[in-house]
Amino acid sequence: MIDSIVGVIEEIQNNFILLNYKNVILKIFCNTSQFFGLIGQEKRIYVHIKFNESLSELECYGFLTKEERELFLKLQRVSGIGAKLALQIISTIPYEELIIEIAKGNSSRLEKVKGIGKKTASRIILELKETLKKEFKIESSQAIKKEDSKLEEISLALLSLGYEMDEINEVLSSEDFSSLSIEDGIKEALRRLSRL
Repeated sequence: MIDSIVGVIEEIQNNFILLNYKNVILKIFCNTSQFFGLIGQEKRIYVHIKFNESLSELECYGFLTKEERELFLKLQRVSGIGAKLALQIISTIPYEELIIEIAKGNSSRLEKVKGIGKKTASRIILELKETLKKEFKIESSQAIKKEDSKLEEISLALLSLGYEMDEINEVLSSEDFSSLSIEDGIKEALRRLSRL
């Protein structure tokens, strides 16, 4: 089984990259927002290869870390979650946040992912909550840091205005919003989103 591939990122599309491995071009489905700015660079991609739903061809899924790949595989163990939907979840909610939200039993964030309804979000929580709590030593009563809470409020406001989660994450991760109020943070984020 292939664990990882080292190659040069040649192109980034909507939900996949093209990786040049010794002049063989591989199509790898991934969270493309992590790869912006890496075109032309050599990277190690941790992969999971599987047959598609019709069992007619192989699909390759790629991640920058082993931990993200492991979470991707855990999500697929949940009834009704396939590879594409698992990737959609990981692409919408950053890795660390996703673990905390599931471990705390917070389904509302999951419900905002395209293709996830209340029932599916609840099933993810039900099937993965205890596993992730033990694995990452997260207490169910663990409080979110004040800063995380502020960023979540800003994210929700921007989502309600119709912005995509990838755009929001890009803006919120590129600047320190700790000194701003939620209202000023939203204004600053909107200013930065208008430049994208």
